[in-house]
Amino acid sequence: MIIGVNNVDKMTASEALFGFMGWLTTRKKAVTFSGHHDASKAAEMVGEFCRVNNLAEPDDRWADNLVHPPEGKWETTP
Repeated sequence: MIIGVNNVDKMTASEALFGFMGWLTTRKKAVTFSGHHDASKAAEMVGEFCRVNNLAEPDDRWADNLVHPPEGKWETTP
């Protein structure tokens, strides 16, 4: 459920992730993210998605709550 323009009360974290990825994967212009590319574009896009969906700012210690899955399964080879 999206907060803001759709006048719905709440969006769960998983709904926000799926919504953000849906936005990225349906764009006409490609956007590249990786450890070898400028990450500021990704952060700006997350910020814009959060802004238009009226999502709260992250807590100062938000990164302490993350667990990243291992790399490997989804890599593409050139």
